[in-house]
Amino acid sequence: MDSTAPFVIIGNGIAGVTAAETLRNGSPQAPIVLIASDTLPVYYRPALKDYLAGRVGEEQLRARPLTFYQEKQLYCLSDRVVGLDPRQHLVHLQSGRQVPYTRLLLANGSRPRRLLCPGHDLNGVTTLRSVADYQAVLARQPGVRQVVVAGGGTLALETVESLRQRKLEVAHIIRSNTLWPAVLDATASDLVLQEEMRDGVTVLLNEEIAEITGTQGQVNGVKTSGGVRIACQMVIVAIGIEPNLDFIKQAGIACGRGVRVNSLMRTSQPDIYAAGDVVESVDPRTGWARVIGQWYPAVQQGRAAAYAMLDVLDDQRPFSASTFYNATFLYGLDCAAVGLTSLHVPQFQDIVDEPRPRHYRKVTLYNGVPVGMLALGDRREALAYKRALDYSVSLAPIASSLFAEGFSMNEWLDRQGVPPPVTGASSMKLQPVMSGR
Repeated sequence: MDSTAPFVIIGNGIAGVTAAETLRNGSPQAPIVLIASDTLPVYYRPALKDYLAGRVGEEQLRARPLTFYQEKQLYCLSDRVVGLDPRQHLVHLQSGRQVPYTRLLLANGSRPRRLLCPGHDLNGVTTLRSVADYQAVLARQPGVRQVVVAGGGTLALETVESLRQRKLEVAHIIRSNTLWPAVLDATASDLVLQEEMRDGVTVLLNEEIAEITGTQGQVNGVKTSGGVRIACQMVIVAIGIEPNLDFIKQAGIACGRGVRVNSLMRTSQPDIYAAGDVVESVDPRTGWARVIGQWYPAVQQGRAAAYAMLDVLDDQRPFSASTFYNATFLYGLDCAAVGLTSLHVPQFQDIVDEPRPRHYRKVTLYNGVPVGMLALGDRREALAYKRALDYSVSLAPIASSLFAEGFSMNEWLDRQGVPPPVTGASSMKLQPVMSGR
């Protein structure tokens, strides 16, 4: 391996950009190369829903300035990766160029899943991933009154809410009987769905789009698997993401749903790391694997990978992709989740707060130790529960008091001498800098 070869990052989304910043801070003189088909700096993906709703302009979407690469002294290649040679430490590009690396980060993200039903290629059918996708929806909007949104995750939900704010009629088609099944249980999902329906959204559970109909190449409706017909002039498909694994698998790198990494973000091949939407996260207790596909985990994974590439990742700290704290709004309801919040495992014990309108909180224990916390409508002390998860603190002695009036998890953890929550990867030599949510 050529020790003078650069650090190479494939992808310039938030995981890749965060890694580049961290590498530059830790190694001011090291050559760093980013490879991406679009070399414009990353945009702030969580703001796209506000852009669709008309609350922010396009100029407010940039997460980094246009001068970012120059300021950080990063060399950008506008090209597409077609292969890797782990033995020779080479990246093969579509242009025919070969780029050597000393250590390589796979941060090449994912692509949206698409419908393959009849009519999927009609004008007016779109996925939402890039700024261009959102621009296309906004350009088409003047001729649209009715929209069908397919998908049960946060992207679908945010899209429905944004379209309703633009006074469009919206039908929301969900394949399962709950929203965001990786995070929300049936009770939490029902609370959010009630908010949707109060806002005038037509919600269809346990349904899929079987056919998209049209005239003269333009969408005019959908037919569901249950035989329901819905008139519309636009169909937005938000049914999940697929990590970009083609050249990665061909290089012999171990993959499941995404790239498999260890606690140091290393793949199965020497000197190759991965971060962001391309990564598969596995819970060590259950073996449950998933692709998280969220902004804040991508930030932290990018930072952790860069620390590992610099050999300074503090592996004594309990950094785990499976226990990221996720805070957001679901149709106006405050939501916070950490760990495993919707798995039905016999050995798990759910402790649920007293029911209140538009509020729901529960903690999931395994042998008395918390493995998940979900809060909807009231996320007070959610980070305190992450603190307990991070250090595997047994809550068995206080299980009956977790949601009692006047009980403070933070104060109790302070009395036990538990350290602060792990909000991200840390370095043995560098001070971690928080970046976004």
